[in-house]
Amino acid sequence: MKFCIQVSNPKFQNNIEITDKSLSDAIESSFPLNTENAILTWNYISIPLSYKYDISYMMDDILNMLYSLCNKESGEMEIHWLPDTFRCDWKIQWKENEVKIYSHWECTVGYLENLLNKFSYLILSKNEFVSEWKELLHMVIKALKNCRYDEKKIKDMSRLLNIYYDIKETGKMYI
Repeated sequence: MKFCIQVSNPKFQNNIEITDKSLSDAIESSFPLNTENAILTWNYISIPLSYKYDISYMMDDILNMLYSLCNKESGEMEIHWLPDTFRCDWKIQWKENEVKIYSHWECTVGYLENLLNKFSYLILSKNEFVSEWKELLHMVIKALKNCRYDEKKIKDMSRLLNIYYDIKETGKMYI
């Protein structure tokens, strides 16, 4: 598969962290350090993403990206993914139902940057790309709810839920 996201079966924590105010902090608190990773596949290359650190740091950018793709017929944006183990830049362009992503990879788990930079370009349908994120959002929501976080306690949790419900289809692994 050119692009897909496998959510795996991570463990969740059971307790709310009272000091958490941001979505990113709540996600980080919801997952233990040693649990299964999500796997993002880019041009048939599998990249592990830690829920505790990678996904929690990426969530604001993921939500901004998905909101733009779902609500604007065409556009362009750049994302500078910041986690140490998923450090890359994406330039995303879309119009009608096509998404083009130009990437530059700097650091990944497993030192895959050279290989990823050889295959740094991706074109797929907007619906196909957006739907791949739905199960990942669902897993994050389950973890947050398991820890008893809600929209009153965590800023942007309602945004996460709204974007999740706006995505109509799930990725190809979850159909």
